[in-house]
Amino acid sequence: MLGVAQLLIGEALLEANADSILAGVITWSGTGTIALGLYFLIFIARHEGEFTEAYNKAEKMVMGTDPESGENVLMDDSPKMTKAAWYSIPAVMTFIGLLAWLAT
Repeated sequence: MLGVAQLLIGEALLEANADSILAGVITWSGTGTIALGLYFLIFIARHEGEFTEAYNKAEKMVMGTDPESGENVLMDDSPKMTKAAWYSIPAVMTFIGLLAWLAT
């Protein structure tokens, strides 16, 4: 979302006949921010198994019993709708921002 905001600000500065060097720097940094974000998304997708084992959100975990082994295990009981909102809202906002950028 930050990269899209930088693209929109850079385009607005170019339309307002402001300093073209500043507008170019802001636009290019926005492009770099988007590229960096895509790199991190790809990296996380490739190494998701390593992060799931290493990172534990203990504040959202509850103690439960594994039905197969009968052992006590930590389980995440947060609703699926909450998880979906944390991913879908920023994605939709970024999509709308990119549409606004393409419209200019």
